[in-house]
Amino acid sequence: MGNSLLRVLSLFLMNTLLSSGHIEYAELTFEPNSTTLYSGEHVILTCHIREANVSEWFYEFKWNDKPMVPITSTNVFRIPELTPDRNGDYQCIAHHNSSEENKRSNRATLSVSAHRPRATVRASRTSIPVGGSLTLTCSVEESAGWSYDWFTRSPDAEETTIATNPVHNSLSISQGGSYWCRGRRTHSDFCSEKSHVHHIDRTLSNRSFVVLQHNWTQIFSGETISVRCEIQGGGDTQWEYEWRTTSSHQPVTGPDTAPTHSEYRLGTASVFHSGEYWCKARADWYSSTEWSEAFQLRVTPDKPRPRLTADNTTITGKGSVALSCSVENASEWRYDWFRRTSASSAAQILRYNETDDGISISEEGIYSCRGRRGDTTFLTEDSNRVTIENRVSHKASVALQPDWCLVFSGETITVRCEVPADVPAEWEYEWTKPNSTTVPTHNEYRIVNASSSDSGSYRCLAKDKKNLNSTTEWSDDVTLTVSERPAANLSADHRAFPVGGSVLLTCSVGPASPGWKYYWYRGEKTSEPLTDEDFKSHGQSASASREGLYWCRGGRGDPVHYTQYSHSVRIHGIVHNRAAATLQPNWTNTYRGEAVTLRCEIQGGDSEWEYEWTATSSHAPPNTKEFRISLGSDLSGSYWCQGRLKGARQNSTGWSAPLTLSNAAAPRPVVTVSPSWLTPGASGTLTCGGGPHPTAGWRFYWYRAHPISLDPVPRCPQSFRYDPSDMHIPEFSYELLPGSDGGTEQNSFVIRGLTESAGYACRAGRGDPVFYTEYSKTKWVWPVDSYSSVSLTVSPDSVQHFRHDQVRLTCEGNSDKWRLSMFTGDRVRLFGLWDDLRLFECESQETSLTWNMDHLPPSGVYWCESGSEISNAVNITAGCSFSLNLFTLCMFPTSHNVI
Repeated sequence: MGNSLLRVLSLFLMNTLLSSGHIEYAELTFEPNSTTLYSGEHVILTCHIREANVSEWFYEFKWNDKPMVPITSTNVFRIPELTPDRNGDYQCIAHHNSSEENKRSNRATLSVSAHRPRATVRASRTSIPVGGSLTLTCSVEESAGWSYDWFTRSPDAEETTIATNPVHNSLSISQGGSYWCRGRRTHSDFCSEKSHVHHIDRTLSNRSFVVLQHNWTQIFSGETISVRCEIQGGGDTQWEYEWRTTSSHQPVTGPDTAPTHSEYRLGTASVFHSGEYWCKARADWYSSTEWSEAFQLRVTPDKPRPRLTADNTTITGKGSVALSCSVENASEWRYDWFRRTSASSAAQILRYNETDDGISISEEGIYSCRGRRGDTTFLTEDSNRVTIENRVSHKASVALQPDWCLVFSGETITVRCEVPADVPAEWEYEWTKPNSTTVPTHNEYRIVNASSSDSGSYRCLAKDKKNLNSTTEWSDDVTLTVSERPAANLSADHRAFPVGGSVLLTCSVGPASPGWKYYWYRGEKTSEPLTDEDFKSHGQSASASREGLYWCRGGRGDPVHYTQYSHSVRIHGIVHNRAAATLQPNWTNTYRGEAVTLRCEIQGGDSEWEYEWTATSSHAPPNTKEFRISLGSDLSGSYWCQGRLKGARQNSTGWSAPLTLSNAAAPRPVVTVSPSWLTPGASGTLTCGGGPHPTAGWRFYWYRAHPISLDPVPRCPQSFRYDPSDMHIPEFSYELLPGSDGGTEQNSFVIRGLTESAGYACRAGRGDPVFYTEYSKTKWVWPVDSYSSVSLTVSPDSVQHFRHDQVRLTCEGNSDKWRLSMFTGDRVRLFGLWDDLRLFECESQETSLTWNMDHLPPSGVYWCESGSEISNAVNITAGCSFSLNLFTLCMFPTSHNVI
């Protein structure tokens, strides 16, 4: 490092001279090669020049620009013993002996310290592992030019030199001991101060463990505890021990002052002792085990409190009760048992330092327990107290007055504790009852203005006042339920009565409970109750023979506690007239979207009526004699009506029979044609069937169907492949045929003088405004001349055509233009053309069309047209006849001249 610094400094000085106009060809160096030297050292300055013959030169050495010695022929200058006043800049100048040429060196700064440096020792780790070694490193203020001397000393020996290393500053050791070093200038007797002594431990293979003196699961504040350091495989070695901890109570640490005993007494434990504890053992000054694993000590601040339980709290006759004292980690504790004769008496000890956590007792009293453990006794808190009673053979009972288990808010009831009369004792009573902070000691518990908080189970027992631990058995539970004040419910077997008749009314209170009387009212519910003189009542039931609005309510108890009033029921007389709900028009079936009129008709008499309707639909019909509706999902269902006399609304006809309206979709007719093929100018008959019938009020409408989205007719290709993905359903517009503007009564229609193929459809309608069905599917009619000059042939003329064959359809005739058409009933579209008539249609001057059978062709009837002439028809049915091995053999049978 010093050499590098000197080179950098020389380059800097050389650059400085070059920049100022002087040329340097000399270099000044120090030996030792360090810019920092120390008092007492010698230093050799050497002036180097870059010339082959150095004898032709003389040398001058300067210190702070002052000559140090006369010019000499040697380029080496030695300063025998440095002192701090030798600090400064040094330079040399080389003079040529036969010319005025000279060479000036760099400036080198020399720093001389007044004090010797001190060596420093560092270790690669803190101790020597088992069977291993570690490396010590010696350095002198991180300066260069040193060799190193190493020293050691055992506890009973003097200082010993163990190594001098002129090259490396490290030492590998495998034995514990005290080690130090010093630096020595290379090729010199100058030495640094010795380093501080470095103590190195050798780790033994033995392992140390921290254990608790008492192997208790949990430590509590106030206990006397200690921890112990145990050595695995220690043999007869005399160990000294060291401890350290993270707790607030730190042991004294350090190699000379640490606790040397295997047991570390903590004294009376507190939460401040909680933490981790480590220990290690030392066999001699330089040999020790590793630190043990951490032992976690937790001190719980509060004492535990046992829980005392009994398998029964009463002793009957000469029986006994088992008591159990429960403390967590029960095996670590012993137990003390105590008994009191009363709550105010002093505790008497029954058992002391028992190993068993349970005892059996046969005397009544108040019992408790506590736990103890350790050499100096550590006691738990006292347990809870358990009262044991000596039960007499008699049993108390609970009675309700009145005897109503179901009570309503606001009522008054008494709960009474009863003891058999043949027991001669003066009693004090104890109750368990819901929602109570005070327990009465008398035999009656009176509930005034009962509420839901009084609901629950009641039981009692009686105690002998002379011996409160002598009691009867607890009574059985009696459950009392307090509900909200109920409302009466009034029902009638009819809402109207004929002349001279009556209606039976029934008043009830729910939920069912005894003791009710019933009160009846007519008109306003705040009126006086009806008496037997004007109202025939029989408990819950009564007969009403007068029209009016009736109410009821129940009452019981003294004073009377009433239920809420019932809802009202109106009773009225029935007139002899009858109501009927009718439909206009009077269709047997009605359909979604159809408009109809509902009418309420009163049979007999010319009285003025008011009308009332009810229905099962979600639509509330108006209370008028008639109304019109358009059927939908919310209007279908049954309808009833009744009439009430104006001025005497209590007199009604009663409800009519139900009138049911359906919500089905209207039937879609089916049109048929007879015949489908006819001679030009002949007549054909269309029939509209499939649901609508003239007897149900339907009229029939006839239409010619026109495709409304037919693509431009393509030129016929010489050959094409059938692609099912090109198929879709066509759309039509409909032109009403002459003679069917208002519809026809019959469901057939004759078309006359047909000269070209055409499609036909029908639909049915009825009502005003007219309600229509959907259009039927389109059917086609073709006028065909048996003497037509146009013909269709199939080549090859075979009954069957197989896959991969080529089938040629050829139109022949006098015309140079023809049209190949096809009819199918599948309602599909192919190549932009229509089903039902033209699955494939085109006009071309070609006379034939080749069909590649790689794909199944569409099944159907094929024919040629030229102007108004139509050829014979050929029926081609696509299909696969049978399977051969793994391949399917498909054939296409043809039937020629189907007309």
